[in-house]
Amino acid sequence: MFRPEDMGVRVKNGETGLSCLAFDPNKLSIMAQALRAAKGGALVPWVYSIVILLVHIPVVIIRVVKWESVQTWCLGATVFTIAITAQAFASTKFRSEKILTWTPLLLVIDAGSMAQVLFLIVEDYELLTRLKRAITPPRVKPFGEPFLRDEEPSKSADPERTVLVDLRTVSPTKSTALPTDCTHPPLFTSKPLYIALTSALLLISVFALQFLGLHHAVNAAKQSAPSVSWCSPIFQPFGVAVLDGNCNVWPILQTFAKGVGCILIPGNQQMAWLKATVAGTGISIALELADICILATVHSGTRWRGIKMRRPWFTMFSGVAVLGLILVFGVVYSTILPPGISEKVWIVTEAGAVTVYEGELGTAGLRGAMIGWNDGVFQGWGTTYFGSWAV
Repeated sequence: MFRPEDMGVRVKNGETGLSCLAFDPNKLSIMAQALRAAKGGALVPWVYSIVILLVHIPVVIIRVVKWESVQTWCLGATVFTIAITAQAFASTKFRSEKILTWTPLLLVIDAGSMAQVLFLIVEDYELLTRLKRAITPPRVKPFGEPFLRDEEPSKSADPERTVLVDLRTVSPTKSTALPTDCTHPPLFTSKPLYIALTSALLLISVFALQFLGLHHAVNAAKQSAPSVSWCSPIFQPFGVAVLDGNCNVWPILQTFAKGVGCILIPGNQQMAWLKATVAGTGISIALELADICILATVHSGTRWRGIKMRRPWFTMFSGVAVLGLILVFGVVYSTILPPGISEKVWIVTEAGAVTVYEGELGTAGLRGAMIGWNDGVFQGWGTTYFGSWAV
């Protein structure tokens, strides 16, 4: 571990506490460069969050008043979210320092939409009743076996030859009653059945991803704060260590092929997001189950104070709120440096002789967030995403 004294830095106790003095007056300066998170260390870029919000908000409104018109869109959006979340899980391998990329909090709004499509389409098209009728063969059972006997056997030519007339009254069972299929499209050759099956499978997939993410987040939250890699071109070339204004010394991990050097900083943000993921995902699952119970027990015409009850209100509101929070944090994180490092730094390089440079770290902005998040999600694609240079 490097010490400030090893780098020619004089330390004194100032009025505001411990401070590090600059190097010799003839020190070299280099231009400011951005400090960005390494792959998997960034939250969803705020521009992505804006697009998602602008699409979801009107769809949520339509789901309240005319849900039939957005069935296909809801299915497509859920497939996309599941694919991105599963890809993030596979690429990051649930590493705690990459929680900002693989957090499953985005899934809550899709769970509600799939539950709504499933239960309302089953009710509107009487799918359960029609499936039961299609699977169970028609049955005709006798209602009774009354007999008619000749009331005047004495008038018959042969008293011993009494005529018995067997009459059976047949009552149609429920399966032979007038079918309702005439008011609905054919069961197995029309879309409603397959939309319901697809929404059920997607709903199960959402729950599976949420429980999987929750399990790994709980385990990671029990550990100490992870170390997170932050990279900048200012740490190149031949950087050895970085001293910041807080007298912290960070060894530089060289990555010549990428043209940047990286340092490991305590992941305070990541630890906070691990705890938020545990709490948020647990609450989301509870709200989703509450919505499912309401959708399963309440008729579509039921209203409470004029509001339609058979809607996933909990997940609609909480889903939009989660998207809004991710948007806000995405903007904030792109405009600040990570906790633990100062804006002004000194970089020690060694290329034959030891040289010290004074530099300034800037925020990564939207570009840095996009690089960190995209690299984290798609790093599992290898050369398909990074190109041949990543080999």
